[in-house]
Amino acid sequence: MKLYILIQRFLGRKYVHYFVLFFILISIAAIIGSSYEEMAAYRLPLFGVTYVSSFVFLVEYIARILSAPALYPGRKAVKARLKYTFSFYGFVDFVAVLPCILTYIYWDTEVVHIIILPYIFIIFKLIRHSRSFRIIGRALSAVKEELETAYTASFITICFSAILMYYIERGAQPEVFKNIGDGIWWAIITFATVGYGDIYPVTPLGKLLGCIICLVGVAMVAIPTGIISSSFINIIQKKEKEISK
Repeated sequence: MKLYILIQRFLGRKYVHYFVLFFILISIAAIIGSSYEEMAAYRLPLFGVTYVSSFVFLVEYIARILSAPALYPGRKAVKARLKYTFSFYGFVDFVAVLPCILTYIYWDTEVVHIIILPYIFIIFKLIRHSRSFRIIGRALSAVKEELETAYTASFITICFSAILMYYIERGAQPEVFKNIGDGIWWAIITFATVGYGDIYPVTPLGKLLGCIICLVGVAMVAIPTGIISSSFINIIQKKEKEISK
């Protein structure tokens, strides 16, 4: 049996899955803990946790590159490994190993603290190792085209409203609606029914437009919500049918 198949089977073992998941969770906890002033005295140990975790991720990353031909059996080994390297998971796995690689170079400099910033992408590693996130991914993937349609319609509505509101309100409050970018900010928070209150129309026509956008926003937010909900229900029903067989 070829080596990359053995590595792929090893990576698929439950104990490997839980081992990597453990280091993902403690590294996330270490990053959160290092942001508290009360934990200032423990920042070096917390950084050590991050470093050890990134070393584990480095070993996993190398193993996944080597086993990539097992994931893409129809491709040559080199092409399969390149496909994995430039995939979403490949990018996330690469970012997760950066602290382990770059710390050797920048250990005695201020850059060592900046190295941790891209490490937040390890949160996305939970998608691979968490059953719940995988179900979410399947649900979103199943209705990708429908969501694209809904969000395209939302994007068009937001842009149209932002431009229109800018030209309506810029004369009455030029310090608030300085440009169309401010109009986009207003349109998004109004469309999403958040309403921070930091920017709002004061003219009668602007208020009328704001009311319309609020009502349209409620309807447009409900569309992707219903699409995603129906996708989750379909997945759950399929799983129940598989279990009952």
